[in-house]
Amino acid sequence: MAQQNGSSVADSVTASVASLLALACATGTAQAQQKPTGPNGPNGFPTKPIRVLVSSAAGGGLDMISRAVAEKLGERLGRAVVVDNQAGGNGAIAAGLLADATPDGYTLMSTSNSMILNGVFNRLQFDIRKAFVPVARQSSQYYLAYAPVGFKANNVRELIALAKANPGKLNFGSSGVGSVIHLGMEMFQMGAGVKMVHIPYKGNGPANIDIAAGRLDLLLGALSGLPLVRSGKAKILGATSPRRMADFPDLPTFAESGVPDFELSNTYTLYAPIKTAAPVVAFLNNQVATLLATPEVKAKFAADNSEAAPPIPPEQLRVEFLKEFDRWEAVVKAAGITADQL
Repeated sequence: MAQQNGSSVADSVTASVASLLALACATGTAQAQQKPTGPNGPNGFPTKPIRVLVSSAAGGGLDMISRAVAEKLGERLGRAVVVDNQAGGNGAIAAGLLADATPDGYTLMSTSNSMILNGVFNRLQFDIRKAFVPVARQSSQYYLAYAPVGFKANNVRELIALAKANPGKLNFGSSGVGSVIHLGMEMFQMGAGVKMVHIPYKGNGPANIDIAAGRLDLLLGALSGLPLVRSGKAKILGATSPRRMADFPDLPTFAESGVPDFELSNTYTLYAPIKTAAPVVAFLNNQVATLLATPEVKAKFAADNSEAAPPIPPEQLRVEFLKEFDRWEAVVKAAGITADQL
């Protein structure tokens, strides 16, 4: 099935990919010509440019994070690392190209955890658990829970009590049915034993407007919602991080507010085709972990309100990848969400 999927998208990208890789190989850039500055990989890997498929358009958070990692990875390896934006199909185009790529470490994909949801909802023509191997986690961005300034609850504990006293009367927004935020709120309701009404939006922009106007009760969002707080139109009830955030030390997390083990983040990860040699995956994992620890990369991530991911070995990352798939699959089934609702 993966072979069919790749051929269906190949014609639309061959020209641009060929020109990108030809430029990287032929121009003799400093990256491509210098010797690797880090330890040599297995069998001298890499000996040619590495292509990183990005499952979103240029300019967004995923693109910025991916380019920051690619730039530093290229410097460490002494080889060009070419970012190739392949937006479309809700990530299906990039996923199909990776599934069809030669599993040699020279084609990677940078994507968010929404790719796991693509697998859960069977949006792809193959099982991502059998097609991809996670190489390295790049960053995580946790959410804050925003509510109108006049909302009766001031924290997550009070939100739970208010929702229990008014079953089905409070609402929450998301960026769409089946999105990470939607499913995260479904998971919250199950853990807290409450029932709220889901209102899907086309992005958080319109939802923020309704928060400010008091028409929406709750919205999980990034730090981009802080202007509403500063202007006195919204307040923050809690954070979805496992521990209190450094910038908000007095803000309780969901996990300490009555929903044990609750954690929700927008996570960016590098993947490779499933049959990529384990030593190559381990080498890339180590190189990415090293560059993520540098102050320069941390500063670039902070500009996107993201945190560099801590070092996680490939074996553990694979286990967490499968657990994450199972977790969202269980949430989707318990919430009764089907693919035709997306």
